Amino acid sequence: MSTKIKLDCPVNFLQEDLTDLLRVNGFERGEDESECVVVDPGTKYLLGEYSFTKHKNLKTVKETYFGKYKNLKVVGTPSTGTNHLDLDYLSSRGVKVFCLLDDRKSLEDIQASAEFTWLHIMNAVRKFTLSVKHVNKWRGAEEKLRSRELAGKKIGIIGFGRIGKKIAKYSKTFGLHIKYYDPYVEDDEYESVKNIQELRDCDIISINCYLTEETNNLISDGIFDNFKKGLIVVNTSRGEVVDEEYIYQLVAQNLIFYSCDVLCGEQNLKKLKDSKLMKMNSYKENLVITPHVAGATLESQTKALRAILKLCKNV
Repeated sequence: MSTKIKLDCPVNFLQEDLTDLLRVNGFERGEDESECVVVDPGTKYLLGEYSFTKHKNLKTVKETYFGKYKNLKVVGTPSTGTNHLDLDYLSSRGVKVFCLLDDRKSLEDIQASAEFTWLHIMNAVRKFTLSVKHVNKWRGAEEKLRSRELAGKKIGIIGFGRIGKKIAKYSKTFGLHIKYYDPYVEDDEYESVKNIQELRDCDIISINCYLTEETNNLISDGIFDNFKKGLIVVNTSRGEVVDEEYIYQLVAQNLIFYSCDVLCGEQNLKKLKDSKLMKMNSYKENLVITPHVAGATLESQTKALRAILKLCKNV
């Protein structure tokens, strides 16, 4: 007998039959009676502002979303982060939660986020998007578009896990000097530092750590003091890893080039549009924002869905 599953995550990119993929893993599509839900990582599944007891007449996200699945036993998210989920509520119901971190072997085979991070680095150093905007001036804009070579530059990688190590390999190929900060990793191949300030001689900082209580607001007021002016900072981890007000001030003063694929509270689109960085993005040339699409490739999303289905079917 197949288990009922609800797929909120995108599946229109699949180049194989979805029904067959589900059947192989023991699932068939269902709705409110589903025991398994695979969520969309780009949607917020957290509590609303109201509680059950104080506002009995008002529905919360609990009631309107997960609450409607009376048979729910497992939730899967095809992402490494779970900050879009109401973990406390799911735990209180005894619902298992799986993300890609629960299948490290499959996760290691996903290349998309590391490749996109490298694209941000290349673009920031070589002014690619700026060049595209000035194509009508052709070589007349050369003075403005003159960039730097990557070879010989120094990169500091914050978070030396799966993506951080891939960035190190790419950097080595392009002739960069590599330093990393990660108190939980020892890698003799590359130079490690004991604190972020020891990366002050770097030309590029790549932020690739997971979002945890420890890394929340890791990059905050004053941490880039005495770093090189014009420092390139690339963040493809989570928006909450940085203090965006601090980053805003650095960009406004032209002290850094900030290039990111993530912003704070990005599941709330209304709030996101009011973000100071988002508003600044339209006119600051030392700021590049992409809409959290680092992992959005046919291959990576297919691998991610397969991994989550495999994890969930065991429950």
